[in-house]
Amino acid sequence: MNATTQRVDDLIVVDAAPDDYAPLFLDERLHDTPCRQFASGEAALQQLDPSRATLWMVNMRLPDMTGVSFLELLRQRVRRCPVFLISDEHSLEDELAARAAGASAYLCKPVNGAWLRLCRDAISRPAQRRGAPQSLS
Repeated sequence: MNATTQRVDDLIVVDAAPDDYAPLFLDERLHDTPCRQFASGEAALQQLDPSRATLWMVNMRLPDMTGVSFLELLRQRVRRCPVFLISDEHSLEDELAARAAGASAYLCKPVNGAWLRLCRDAISRPAQRRGAPQSLS
């Protein structure tokens, strides 16, 4: 089994308030990474491309489902990919739910320097690819 190094192909934000992520999209170190935004979980899932290594940022409260529900649906289609679940404000209940669901990180708005570091690290960290293209280790 051959393993190759692959960066994250794109960043997808699923949130009804996409303007909240402006600092993230303006960061010069992320300019080479395609970014897409969706206002609902269903819209994002319809555009899912399992052949791409995607970093997901998903709000815990989407108009059509919870972030945890979205994560469960996403995991049925793509086994391993980084998923950051986002709250509009910190909630211990949300944080525990995000961790229990297997989110890569739980973050709270507003976007800040720590978010940018996490995002840059997730995008630049080499991922070992084995087998199916959506399999990130």
